[in-house]
Amino acid sequence: MNRYYVAEVCFLILSIFAVKTNAQWTKVYGTNVNNSIIHEMMIFQGSFFAGTNGQLLKSDNKGETWNNLSINASGIAALESDGSRLFAGVIFSFEGKSIYYSDDNGTTWNASDLSAGQVTEILYVNPNLMYAYSSFQKFFQSNDRGVTWNEVNHFPFKNTRSMFKSSSGRLYISGYYSDDDGQTWNQTGYDRDGSGIFTYAENKDELWVGAGKLWLSNDNGESWEEKDPYLTASLIVNGDNVFQGKNGFAYSVDGGEIFTDYNEGITNIDRVLSMIFDGEFILIGMNGPGIYKMKASELGIATSVEEENAIANDYCLYQNYPNPFNPATVIRFSIPQSGSVSLKIYDILGREVAELINAELNAGSYSVEFNAGESEGSLASGIYLYRLETNNYVQTKKLMLIK
Repeated sequence: MNRYYVAEVCFLILSIFAVKTNAQWTKVYGTNVNNSIIHEMMIFQGSFFAGTNGQLLKSDNKGETWNNLSINASGIAALESDGSRLFAGVIFSFEGKSIYYSDDNGTTWNASDLSAGQVTEILYVNPNLMYAYSSFQKFFQSNDRGVTWNEVNHFPFKNTRSMFKSSSGRLYISGYYSDDDGQTWNQTGYDRDGSGIFTYAENKDELWVGAGKLWLSNDNGESWEEKDPYLTASLIVNGDNVFQGKNGFAYSVDGGEIFTDYNEGITNIDRVLSMIFDGEFILIGMNGPGIYKMKASELGIATSVEEENAIANDYCLYQNYPNPFNPATVIRFSIPQSGSVSLKIYDILGREVAELINAELNAGSYSVEFNAGESEGSLASGIYLYRLETNNYVQTKKLMLIK
């Protein structure tokens, strides 16, 4: 198995205000990128995808340049994947279809049988279940990986802006949650209109939602704490880093306690509808001005070995990112003293499936890539465990592989 680990900053000593003065966003130009509404972006099989009010776009060079994809539709409002198949929900199709899918990383596309108007949300649950939402206030489900769809009428809610599946398998839609793949639903403690939730994110045991404000729950949605008073349309949470898309971009490096607005280089600040972060670059998609790009390290966010200048104050095992993943994800941890370190992957039955680290390490912060495609044997989609063990510390967390 090919594996590596590199030292990486996991605890920032510098104040969040200590941003390089020359840091600024760079506008991405190109066909159908400039002055476009970027409804949604995602990373799939190493490529960047962007659904716009015009075409579906793809970049194979980290967002520097973008190409139009040959999909027989206009206006791409939703993107989703099951790890090997990519799905696009469209606003208008010349065939009258609402969802298209690709099995070759966006090169060719097939139309599903769904003709429901504008599909603005798609959620992959498992290989036998997907959900889709039409802006005509209708929900649909598919049991054959998005090829055919049937309307769902038993949901206790009528509309949504976002559907989310947590790493534990819990589904969240419109302020409700389900632990049985949508058969029964319970209300969370979110006492506002759940249909106004634009985006969900999770980190460790935290559930975040972006709506009229930014909210955080530490008990799976039973109670909520306001973290920022501004409308949040998009959200990424990665360790202590929280990226917030509102009217412009804001970020926090202390778990959402303090946010800093940063829009240098953006000539026409508008609502940030979508974001992606590949561990090196942050890309934001806006409601009209198109796409902007910045290296995360310019904001003082550690992304590589060059930032190795901090001391780990405590033992810490972070949630892997991305999660869910296919086929690779990064696990970060810190140790405050030198010693023997073991980091292993187990299946849900406790059987070891991969050994990432078994060595003497110096005190510091580290990251290691786990590539399920390079593990011995074929790993099926599902929940796995990663366990960090030292002389003085043991911690286990969950990760989810989706193929």
